[in-house]
Amino acid sequence: MPSAVRDSDDRSAAMNLVLHDPAYTDQLASFLTSLGQSPVVDGPGRVQLEGPDPTTRLEIELYLRVWRILHPEAEVSVAG
Repeated sequence: MPSAVRDSDDRSAAMNLVLHDPAYTDQLASFLTSLGQSPVVDGPGRVQLEGPDPTTRLEIELYLRVWRILHPEAEVSVAG
């Protein structure tokens, strides 16, 4: 039973990124991959990172700041 709870917690801990312009989806996924992350394209304008720990979440927030500077026209937000 504990593993079922852990699996559920892992899913809820996923970081969901939403791009307001879906044309940038693959570019964001490539950018995150180049930084050692394992993004999953979850549909047009949606990129998911599975259950990053709190330290990694801070890292990703920093990466997204860099993304926003490099691509100011490609607005991205964290869903949820």
